[in-house]
Amino acid sequence: MAESRVSSSTERSVEENQGNSPEPSSVGLANTTPNTAGETSTDDKKTIPIDDILLRPEIARVLSSDVAINALLSRLKQSLLTCEELTKFVRKKSYLEDVHAQELGKTYKNFFQDSTPASSLQRSIHQVLDFDGKLAQVKHSYVIALQKMCDELGALLATMTKTRKGLKETSRRLEKEVADAIHLAEKAKNRYNSLCQDWEKLKMADPTKTKLTLRGSKTTREQEEDLQRKIDGADLDFKQKVDHSTSLRNTFLNKERPKIVSELKDLVLEMDTAIAIQLQKYTIWTETLILNSGVTVTPFDSSKSMKSVAVSMSNSQDIYNFLNKYNQGSRSNNFVNKNLIPVEYKQHPSMAKPIQGRAGYNKPLQKSFNTSNIQTYNPPANSLPKRIVSTQHESPFDSTSNSNSDSPASVTKNHQPVPVSQYPSNVPRAGSASPVPLQQKPISSMLEAAENKDSSAEHEGKDFATLDPGNATRTTSLTTSMVTSGSERPVSHIQSSLAMPPGINRNFKTFGISLEALMEYEQEMVPAVVRQCIYVVDKHGLDLEGIYRKSANVLDVGRIKGEIDNDPSNISMIVPPKNHTESDIYLAASLLKTFFSSLPEPLLPPSMTSEIKTCLSIQEPVTRRNFMHGLIYKLPDSQYWTLRALTFHLMRVMDHEPSNRMNLKSVCIIWGPTIVAPNDTDINDVNYQIQAMEALMGAASQAFEPE
Repeated sequence: MAESRVSSSTERSVEENQGNSPEPSSVGLANTTPNTAGETSTDDKKTIPIDDILLRPEIARVLSSDVAINALLSRLKQSLLTCEELTKFVRKKSYLEDVHAQELGKTYKNFFQDSTPASSLQRSIHQVLDFDGKLAQVKHSYVIALQKMCDELGALLATMTKTRKGLKETSRRLEKEVADAIHLAEKAKNRYNSLCQDWEKLKMADPTKTKLTLRGSKTTREQEEDLQRKIDGADLDFKQKVDHSTSLRNTFLNKERPKIVSELKDLVLEMDTAIAIQLQKYTIWTETLILNSGVTVTPFDSSKSMKSVAVSMSNSQDIYNFLNKYNQGSRSNNFVNKNLIPVEYKQHPSMAKPIQGRAGYNKPLQKSFNTSNIQTYNPPANSLPKRIVSTQHESPFDSTSNSNSDSPASVTKNHQPVPVSQYPSNVPRAGSASPVPLQQKPISSMLEAAENKDSSAEHEGKDFATLDPGNATRTTSLTTSMVTSGSERPVSHIQSSLAMPPGINRNFKTFGISLEALMEYEQEMVPAVVRQCIYVVDKHGLDLEGIYRKSANVLDVGRIKGEIDNDPSNISMIVPPKNHTESDIYLAASLLKTFFSSLPEPLLPPSMTSEIKTCLSIQEPVTRRNFMHGLIYKLPDSQYWTLRALTFHLMRVMDHEPSNRMNLKSVCIIWGPTIVAPNDTDINDVNYQIQAMEALMGAASQAFEPE
């Protein structure tokens, strides 16, 4: 009961003290009321500029209250969040603009890489694309400005966050000190009031009654003296703590809090001003970017604008310049295609009258000797019209033709697949003048036979029976070799040529030689070894499982390769015997792959790698096929016709997929790395070669005349 009475009395005293003490807000207002009243007078209000709007009384009343610090801290935090969001936006935009500028500066360089444009159209495209590079440079400066702005905002955000945290901790510490002092004063007050209540109780008690304590019994008088000493000490402590709390509170309200409020207000203004300045910089840089881009595209000198460049081309002038080049230099010699000049019939002088006597015998010899190096004409390698000849059902080495045929198509239709080994030994080949051994004839007789064969060849050519260069005779060059030698050594050379297929010369390698050299030597569009291997596989190997996937014995392939390099006529060894096995057919297939892999340059050379990449990047099938068609047509004659023969052969192989299990994917995996040059950026990228082979096979039917 005594404790409850003490607590209730303590609560009443605290309430009375709080009621008598002035409110913190009212104290603060009392200190600032005179100044505020002076500032809000009618005369002064007219003179307050708009920049001093924060000095108005309604704002001063809030700033002088206890809520000022928390309000300004909240406002400063709002500014910090705004700065943080703006920093994130500027950083993100700087990154995107930087990526766009870099890609813009790189992309236009990957197209139209020809440094010397051939026409005004290409030159205009070059100049228009150069504007992308200039725009990328303009945007690069804009990116640098954004990055600088991002750094400044980040530094501002870090500094203001640290300063706000320091002011917040200072204000909280000062408020806690005042609150703790007031709490101690309240405790001293409660103790003092409790002792006073005990004093009142003691005075109302019986004076004769004694109190028993640990030190003995005390009389009422002794108890009053002890209680009076305690009351005096509590009163002194209560007074000191009240004075201390009041001093701390007055210091906080009159000195520390206004200082913190002023600093927070300045920080808010500084923060918002800095963000506003950065925002103005952003608008200025954005306007500068747009203006510089516009000036770059359309400068003040209108003759250098993008539009003026785009309309400066002359298509008619481009065509004129291109065609006029054929009137200059060695190109003017191509006006007449020598392959289309008809042969004039002229009877040989030796057939005009019989030759009698030794003097008459020596005359044609002297004439043949004089004209062998001057008037001899060997049909060139590409005597066939380019991209016309069809090789359907054509034997690789069939040199016979139907003299009654009227077109190349009829010529190729009459060819039958006959291997080299089946040629009869007594049938004259290209380069042979007679089936009779030449050692039995004098040189003059051989020359006369050669001239007679030339005359008969000219007579046959009058009706244009064939355009196949494989059927053209080559006796003149052999005759020249016999005459200029001066010995009987060429005789054995001509005898050995009897066993060789048409168009084949001796003393040169077949493997590892460029197709152009083989075409010049053999006078054939497709090398003899390629035709022979294709012939063997077409006849015996289309139904063999894993043809081209299974390899033959390496030693056998090397042996046949060496024999053919030593003597081209040994290509007859490729033809399998009558009782052949599957290994003989696999040998021909492996030999064909070996030939193409040993070429100095693949059929699709490294110079076409960039164009092939462009073709593979095209998604639309028809456009990709047309693009590959254009690439194939750019190939030289030797590559074109050899590639044609190979692709049609591989298509025949794929037609027998149920038996040989060679589909398009299998063929491309095997032949892609063989005939397609490696990727210039990654030589181990086999997928690039496989995809290029697939695109090639897809365009074969369109790019080549069907067999």
